[in-house]
Amino acid sequence: MHRRFGRKGDASEVSHDDALPDPDIHKHVRSKAYDSAIRLLARREHAKAELKQKLKIRGYDESLTLEIVDDLTRSKLLSDERFVEVFIRSRAERGQGMVRLHAELRHLNLPPDLIESRMAAAQIDWTRLAGEIRQRKFGQNIPQTPSERAKQMRFLQYRGFTTDQIRHAMDASFEEDHLLEAAEVDPMLDSQLD
Repeated sequence: MHRRFGRKGDASEVSHDDALPDPDIHKHVRSKAYDSAIRLLARREHAKAELKQKLKIRGYDESLTLEIVDDLTRSKLLSDERFVEVFIRSRAERGQGMVRLHAELRHLNLPPDLIESRMAAAQIDWTRLAGEIRQRKFGQNIPQTPSERAKQMRFLQYRGFTTDQIRHAMDASFEEDHLLEAAEVDPMLDSQLD
C-alpha cells in the first residue's frame, strides 16, 4: 500500500493495483527476480534446483522462478553440467573425497548419471589425493600407534574418501608411491625402491 497525500496533508491509501497496471507489476517483479538470479550466478555457479530454492526464499513464486531458470538455461548462463564440473574441481582442490562429493551433489537433486559422468571426466586420482591430504595434515610419517592411526583414518573418512583410498593412504608413504609409479614408467628407477 502506498499513501497519497492531498492538498491539506490528509493521507488516503492507494493499493498496489492502483499504483501500477498489472502487466507493469509482473514486468517489474520479473526484472527484479532475473536481476537477483544474475547476482547469485555472478558470485558462483549454481545448480538449477539450488537457484530455484534461493529465488523462492527471496519471495518469488514457483511459476516465475521456473520461468527465470528456463531463460537462464536457454541463454547458457545456468548449467547443471558446468556446475557439477566446477563443484568437483573446487572441492577436490580443497581436499574432499569422492564419497562426500557424491553425497553433496545428490543433496542438490542432481541426476546420478550426470554426477557419475562428471566424476569420471574429472580424472582425479582420489587415492593419491587421500595420501596428499593425510600428509598435509599429519606429516610424512605413517602413524605407528593404533589410536593415531584411527584418528587419521577418521579424518580421511570425514573428508569423504573410500575405505580402499584410506587404507592405501595409511599403508604406504607418499614418497614410496611416487617411486613405484615412476618405476612402472622407467625401469631404471626400480633400483631406488630397494
